[in-house]
Amino acid sequence: METKKEKVKLAILFQEEEAREIDLLHPELGNPGVGGTAFCFILLMKYLDLRPEIDMTVYSFQKNNLPCQNCKYVSSIEEALGEIEKDKKEVVLLRNHQEDSVYEELKKHALKYIVWMHNKLSYPEIKLFSEMKSVRRIISVSREMYDYYIDDTIIEKMDYIWNIFVPPSKEKVRGSNQTKNVTFMGSLTYDKNFHLLTDVWKRIVEEVPTAKLHVIGSGKLYDKHSVMGKYGIAEKEYEERFMPGICDDSGNVLDSVVFHGILGDEKYDVMKESAVGVANPMATETFCLVAIEMEACGVPVVSRRKNGLVDTVKSGETGILYSDISELPTAIIQLLKDEELNETMGEKAKEFARNFFLPENIIPKWILIMQQVAENEPARYQKPEQNFDNNGKRIRQILHGIHRIPFLRWVPSIHDLQKK
Repeated sequence: METKKEKVKLAILFQEEEAREIDLLHPELGNPGVGGTAFCFILLMKYLDLRPEIDMTVYSFQKNNLPCQNCKYVSSIEEALGEIEKDKKEVVLLRNHQEDSVYEELKKHALKYIVWMHNKLSYPEIKLFSEMKSVRRIISVSREMYDYYIDDTIIEKMDYIWNIFVPPSKEKVRGSNQTKNVTFMGSLTYDKNFHLLTDVWKRIVEEVPTAKLHVIGSGKLYDKHSVMGKYGIAEKEYEERFMPGICDDSGNVLDSVVFHGILGDEKYDVMKESAVGVANPMATETFCLVAIEMEACGVPVVSRRKNGLVDTVKSGETGILYSDISELPTAIIQLLKDEELNETMGEKAKEFARNFFLPENIIPKWILIMQQVAENEPARYQKPEQNFDNNGKRIRQILHGIHRIPFLRWVPSIHDLQKK
């Protein structure tokens, strides 16, 4: 007879600065205007809090209304970890990309850490997490980004879980009457690569004169104190980089371009009137929630065939993923002109995004891993099965095999070689 498992005593560190003074009680209704990492954290809180297997408390660095019963406000990592120990929590979930001082503080406490990897691990993080015994699991948000680390011994601590996505109402799905609207959504900062779209926008309009570019986002999404440029859209240096491509000779924004700023649930009203969605054109994303949101509205997505976008956009089915950035305008123009292809991809995009990432599909995997961590069970390696051209996966798989030989574990990973 199987014995009943004890509840996992879970602490979640919620550190996201951009979530300050935003109502976070109902993430199931859509992103209220925070970054992707913050939104994924509040969605996870919402649905874990409903599960009897988890005894959860959230330790928040911001004073917010959060979608869970047990929340504590803390002003520092030191205070948070002290409260966690006082509350007799055992497993701690936190994000990566922390300051060195935070990692030093984590080392001082006898806790079991799960690191949720919403951004690629830095090289120092790869080495730190490999050696830090209290880091029991690193969770990638996509299969492709899990495979990105199979050549390094850190894979022995890794697993992957898709991000949760709650689809908007069916009223937010695109109808059959297509516009020629192209929608970009994301923080207007260098890392989201909006400038690569503005560089080719005039060429797109030459081919499709009725095309309109709708931009959802701002340079202030992650930093509310950023100093904006002349147009008040993004930080000065970045604004000066992308605006020439969407302005006339007098410096006026083209009539074909509309900036919406940061939107909450209203973003779906923009998306459902779109023919094409553009997610980060260089595909530096580890998952790309933006792509899923657009697909859920029945909008095919264009981006690069790289990293997490390979998982969240099915190239040739729910959108077009190109190999080289020079193909960006061609892909957009094709979807603007070929309405039959657009409709077919849009329908498949809707079905994929609205069914695959539901909480009921994702939460059981989180519970299983949290139970494994609480019971000191190691991660299990998952052999790659496809997309061997993504990030040199075939070579990484060979290196993984070499590292299984005890006297060859010293052989450098690709990450080691890139660092050197």
